Amino acid sequence: MLIQDKHAVEQRLLIQSAILMSFVAIGGTMMGVFSGSSAILLDGVVSFIAVIIKVMMIITSRLVSNETSKRFQFGYWQFEPLVLIAEGSFTLLIVSYAFLSGLTDLLGGGRAVHVGPAIIYATIFTIADTCYYFYVHQINKKLQSNLVKFDNISWSIDAMLEAGILISFLVAFGLEHFGYAEWAVYVDPIVLIVLSLQMMPSALKIIIPSVKQIMGVAPLKLHNRIQFIMDSFMEKYKFKDYVTSVQAYGNVKMIEIDILIPKNFPKQTIVELDEIRNEIDLAIGGDPAEKWVTITFTATKKWMAKDYLLDEEDED
Repeated sequence: MLIQDKHAVEQRLLIQSAILMSFVAIGGTMMGVFSGSSAILLDGVVSFIAVIIKVMMIITSRLVSNETSKRFQFGYWQFEPLVLIAEGSFTLLIVSYAFLSGLTDLLGGGRAVHVGPAIIYATIFTIADTCYYFYVHQINKKLQSNLVKFDNISWSIDAMLEAGILISFLVAFGLEHFGYAEWAVYVDPIVLIVLSLQMMPSALKIIIPSVKQIMGVAPLKLHNRIQFIMDSFMEKYKFKDYVTSVQAYGNVKMIEIDILIPKNFPKQTIVELDEIRNEIDLAIGGDPAEKWVTITFTATKKWMAKDYLLDEEDED
């Protein structure tokens, strides 16, 4: 897929997702107020946050497609993890509040809910959210967009919310139907607590990798791969030493390689060294628009990056 086409499809999916999530947000908020369900209201509020984050993702996608500017000379790639941190943090904040709200309602004697409309709402949106999630998931298998991948998590979260609400209100309907209405009032706060606990790991799954990227934690898989490639080139060309530095921002890989060569290295011209650079770059592979590769040659060790020991236990 061409780079321009990839960005166009990515932005189309993000815009489409934002529009559809707006309907979910409006529907969830209105139904939450009408039915008196805190669980459905939570779904509506989380969806509104998701819409705001999706708009931020659209802006980020457009910035990243520009690659560089005078003010951001290394590109806009760092904006991607920043947006994802914002999404995860807002989600975590809301679900933490929802958990406390559900606990308060549970200890306060429960919450009465209009079960019938809530069941209809939850059935429609469970089916719609699930179908849309798998539709985008299939497209992104080929697209391989980090923004679309994490954006689609919001649809899986919403689908789980709706499914949980549907099952729980079917239980509440059964309790009312068989003469246990006094127990039905506890269903909504219990659902709210369970869904809040269920959503917390999803929020952390977004926050933790993004924080690592912002902090500059080297991705171990990429580090090991570049080391393996350079070991083979070291043996082939008899380099004296090399140091690699790697970083990742979303799909973009930052790779710097400093190579120490003997003073009597047989390849001395710029053209000959460029041929080695091209060979290393080809071995690294990947989309040219999603990597920033810098390869330097020196016969003096002081011009190399400082060597290090990467702590593998701190990586995933």
